[in-house]
Amino acid sequence: MLAERRQKEMLHQDWLVVLVICGAVLLFFLIVWSLVLSLKLRQALKLLALLTPEGKGRSLDQILENLLSKQEENHMLLMSLENRVEQLHLLLQSCLQRVGLVRFDAFEDVAGQQSFSVALLDNRGNGVVITSLFGRNESRCYAKPVIKGNSPHRLSEEEQIAIRQAIEQPIGQERRK
Repeated sequence: MLAERRQKEMLHQDWLVVLVICGAVLLFFLIVWSLVLSLKLRQALKLLALLTPEGKGRSLDQILENLLSKQEENHMLLMSLENRVEQLHLLLQSCLQRVGLVRFDAFEDVAGQQSFSVALLDNRGNGVVITSLFGRNESRCYAKPVIKGNSPHRLSEEEQIAIRQAIEQPIGQERRK
């Protein structure tokens, strides 16, 4: 009987050891879990602090409502700006943005390429070509309309070159000869 009792006590002690070890492991996992939750809570509080300007004690619902209304305002502003950009883009199509310049000697007795033809065109090839002829005794200036790269008036070779330069030129760059 004594042996039987001893065996029961040892069995009981073995179970106690197993329970203590299981309890310790469980306690360890609970501590790790609480640390992870603490870190996540700290991150959430930092995010909440970023969302509440000037430290106002507002609820998360109020913060989210505020963010959604601001997002809607920003969306409306963006749509307005996109419309304005489209209007400006259309307006720019008719602005002078292509320039072609040709300098030349109009008369044999005048040197230094003081005469010139300059073509000022919009993106559609419409605009004007201006020619200035410089001579010893007089100077003359002519302006001719340009419609889609052509003019209803007879163009000189220099005027044609200036128009071609303007049409071939990438927008925003000047080409000089």
